[in-house]
Amino acid sequence: MTADRTASRQRAGELVAPALAALPQMVLPSGLLCHEIVEGDATPRGESVRYTLIALLGLLRAEHAGVPTPIAAAALRDAADAALERPGPNPGDVALRLWAESRADTGAGGGLVVRLEDALEANGGLAGREGLELAWVVTGLAAMPDPDSRARRLLAAAVDQLIGANQAASGLFRHFGDRGPRRRFPNFATEIYSVLALSVVGRRGLDPRALPAARRAADRLLTLQLADGGWPWMYDAELGTVVERYEVYSVHQHGMAPMTLHELSEACGDERYAAAADRGVPWLFGANELGADMAPLERGMTYRSIRRVRPLDRVWLYANTAVARSPARGRAGRMLELNRSCRPYELGWLIEAWAGVNVAAHA
Repeated sequence: MTADRTASRQRAGELVAPALAALPQMVLPSGLLCHEIVEGDATPRGESVRYTLIALLGLLRAEHAGVPTPIAAAALRDAADAALERPGPNPGDVALRLWAESRADTGAGGGLVVRLEDALEANGGLAGREGLELAWVVTGLAAMPDPDSRARRLLAAAVDQLIGANQAASGLFRHFGDRGPRRRFPNFATEIYSVLALSVVGRRGLDPRALPAARRAADRLLTLQLADGGWPWMYDAELGTVVERYEVYSVHQHGMAPMTLHELSEACGDERYAAAADRGVPWLFGANELGADMAPLERGMTYRSIRRVRPLDRVWLYANTAVARSPARGRAGRMLELNRSCRPYELGWLIEAWAGVNVAAHA
């Protein structure tokens, strides 16, 4: 590993402790986490079961690595379980809870699979789910240590959907399996969570098609990574191109790309993927369009993104997707601003990506 990569990993690893320390301010009286905090406003905004579950995954990762945590994972799990008892739970949320169950077995796995099936049936099935939710379904089922026949059947159907109707010839994943105007234009979340899901399936030897499909998508993403290491936001799955680079999100740089591409590298033995993730880390520390520190965790947050000044961001997005146009990939520092908010899941994925990572072991 190069000195630059080692330095990137060390700096990212140093964010784990302050990220953990920032989470308690986001806990609401219900025990769930808020939707977001905004710089200059001491009051957390909204409530999110989904973000609570993603933070739970990060806390479980930290606990497993022996990293001290200021919130007990069990407390978040109990709050999320209570919320999931409400009528009509979202399939993606149930899948996240199933994923967490694989790390801290409470005996709920079988029941969660049944609830997941019910939630999918009530919400358009596998083809009707947004790409990120379908990927979470695959990951949650693939991570189960002892799946029953029902779980195995649902996993097989979900993998078929992901690498069948959802994967375009370019290698990128469509935003939905069903028809619709947004189907062609996935965001980075759909791409990276899908690659992670198939990496987990492949690493566990559950389907021989999984790793080749994950690598096709990841190879395409690597060609589209920005010159400064940033991961652009919106893609055209049919053409395999970027249609809108902004917003460039911090969580993609410090959490989602590293946790996915490191997993893929481990699964297939190709260091190119981990190297691309590591190359994106300096973007957080000023190697970006605005020269901004995107991880001021001494303020209790990471900045969410660099975005186009509003309302020009919507105009630019609609114009580009309307004509499936690839924007210029050079540096673009004009008409941009910092999004000075932070959501709990961003810290959860940061912790998931870096808690317990032994940089020296990879040097």
